[in-house]
Amino acid sequence: MTPSVKTNIMANEEEKIILQADLYDNQLTEEAGDYTARLRISGSIRNSNIAQRILDRGSEYRKDTIENLLNMGDQEKVKALAEGKSVVDGAGQTMIQIKGNFDGETAPFDPDKHSLIISYTPSKALRKAMQRIEIQTNKATTGPVINSITNPMTGEVNVTILPNLPLIIAGANLKVAAAEKDAKDATAGLFFITEDGATEKPALLIVHNNPSELTVVAPALTNGNYYVEIRTQSAAGSKLVKNMRTFRFPILLTVGSTEDDRPVIESDRPEIE
Repeated sequence: MTPSVKTNIMANEEEKIILQADLYDNQLTEEAGDYTARLRISGSIRNSNIAQRILDRGSEYRKDTIENLLNMGDQEKVKALAEGKSVVDGAGQTMIQIKGNFDGETAPFDPDKHSLIISYTPSKALRKAMQRIEIQTNKATTGPVINSITNPMTGEVNVTILPNLPLIIAGANLKVAAAEKDAKDATAGLFFITEDGATEKPALLIVHNNPSELTVVAPALTNGNYYVEIRTQSAAGSKLVKNMRTFRFPILLTVGSTEDDRPVIESDRPEIE
């Protein structure tokens, strides 16, 4: 390796990663001037995207071959975790643990008191990458913000959608409204958008329409992954602003049998190399 090539590689390794965070008034404290930061999620990445990245770096394998190997690797990791094994890869160490207290040394596992959780510890490579992250903070906009989406039929948060059934949307400035004079062209509402952005459908019904919470009925949706997006001209109080304000919840929600790959992660393990 020539000195110039080595220098360029080292420079790339030390390149900063810029992430954006928005500052919101902290509603959990009464202290004036206390704000909380919410990182802007820059997107979702799946095995097909990773396969393309590997291909772009240079690979003798085809994209579908790489993706197939990644998928099989995921399946084997899931199987190993379910067998009680600890899975270690380039991103970190993952293992199943039990949450909850037991009454006595022979107490049985009680699903009402105990649960299985995923424990995750970042690898040395991931911790090193995190050291390269630089956070740029911004004053949050006064438009709508979705904090969580709950499926009341299953109790899951930020995971699934059941077509033609309710969802509870929590956040701030969520009230859906449009100026009457713009009613013909207005697109206020809550929308379900396919992962590729090709199609979108509005909620069938908005049952509760409040600034901090919406209860909506999801439309008929085919199996797949969806973004949830709100569009409204509502402002503080009963005021309306001139332009439509939009917020897209950055976490993909799943309809149907598509496997969800976002486990509940709790890390209390020592760091690994």
